[in-house]
Amino acid sequence: MSFSAFAIANEFLNIAKKHVMPLTPMKIQKLVFYAHGWSLALTEKPLIYDRIEAWEWGPVIPKLYGKLKSYGNEPVSKPISYIAIQGTKFHAVIPSLENSEAPEESKDEAREILAGAWDTYGKYSPARLSNATHAKGTPWEQVYQPGVRGKVIPDPLIEEYFKRMLTE
Repeated sequence: MSFSAFAIANEFLNIAKKHVMPLTPMKIQKLVFYAHGWSLALTEKPLIYDRIEAWEWGPVIPKLYGKLKSYGNEPVSKPISYIAIQGTKFHAVIPSLENSEAPEESKDEAREILAGAWDTYGKYSPARLSNATHAKGTPWEQVYQPGVRGKVIPDPLIEEYFKRMLTE
């Protein structure tokens, strides 16, 4: 079962808080992308159900971008939330693995992927992560067209790339 990009981003925010490491919107975008790629390669299942597009600065999840753009290049200071209606009342929802309806096994699998992605990529700057997504042969490089937004990077392309990385 896959999760919302908001839930995965919030999980990374929690991990970063434990490591006393601020996360900018760009770094969150890249961490979510890398975790999604590794999930596809290792489990053959998507980690997120939101679409990923090829933008100028690399892979971007538009819904996540919309929630984080007000931070600019500054660290994200609070969890991502949205307003939901329950009956006749409005309430704030903070998406997370914990409050998702996924089976516990899926949540545990996701936690393992996130921990691995953090251990591998958490130490790098947003610029370095972005530059890495621009390398020759990456899914972004195969799809990106200058000045064009909305070009989806398909999961099979992402999966193929990350599976190749496993053998290199």
